[in-house]
Amino acid sequence: FKRRVSIFGCDAFSVFSNKSLAIAPGLETGVVKSDLVCSKGGEFGTALNLQIFLAVWDKVISDGVFLRHGWTVKADPDAVFFADRLRPL
Repeated sequence: FKRRVSIFGCDAFSVFSNKSLAIAPGLETGVVKSDLVCSKGGEFGTALNLQIFLAVWDKVISDGVFLRHGWTVKADPDAVFFADRLRPL
């Protein structure tokens, strides 16, 4: 967060959870309407997290921050993300 890397290198960013958490000084999570619990299943035992995914996008839309920017990216916490590579597009 302090170094402005990964998603924090973007012009705007949000972090979501099912409760308000102080991630770092000046950074708190947005709260989504979900317990963030899902089953695993299917051939590969993947997370069946559609409802969590939809709850997060509902929050993204209701917050409206995305409306002030040219693009929006959904990234998982463990993702390697280079905002500088996407920005020129």
